[in-house]
Amino acid sequence: MAKKNKSFFERLKISHQWNKKTGLYPFIGKIALKLILIIVLIVAVVLLLNHFFNLEAIINDYIFKHDTPGILISFLISETLLGLIPPDLFILWSDKFNAPFQWLTILGTISYIGGINAYFLGKAALRFPRIKNWLEKRSEEFFVRIRKWGGIIIILAALFPLPFATTTLAAGMVRYPLKQTMLFGLTRYIRFYLYGALIFFGMDKLF
Repeated sequence: MAKKNKSFFERLKISHQWNKKTGLYPFIGKIALKLILIIVLIVAVVLLLNHFFNLEAIINDYIFKHDTPGILISFLISETLLGLIPPDLFILWSDKFNAPFQWLTILGTISYIGGINAYFLGKAALRFPRIKNWLEKRSEEFFVRIRKWGGIIIILAALFPLPFATTTLAAGMVRYPLKQTMLFGLTRYIRFYLYGALIFFGMDKLF
């Protein structure tokens, strides 16, 4: 007699028990606290710098004046190669344009593509044992997370201050399904819209 398929709520309960057992919820609380601390630190630094310097002039001179294609190419490279530059700097840069939603969408798309590129780099690394071993040692915690929590950690990396490209690279190396990676990775757009709204609002209030 064939086994009866578990209902959605039964699978959800099993997933909840597993997540609780493996420490997912304390981990989410930890990165949420980290996000709050980062926001507070950024606000404090901005207010401090603006008190002693003309921060608006500095931003205009050193961020807003850079060439657009060069900035976008640099962002794609950064988001492919383990998130070398914080994406918030690029969100700040996009504030110089008159269509913020459009530019946040462009930046979100570039970041998303960078994450998928990292996924394929991870799969490619499996062909080279030395590179594979080096990456596994360098980013061991990400491999542990993707194996324990799968798509949940991809969503968390897309939304919170976790290296998105490193997470998708690990997903590629553990052969996590590409379709799920691409689906869960779409939450990256939410990050850009939310962070963009906060940054633009803060810039308007400050200047």
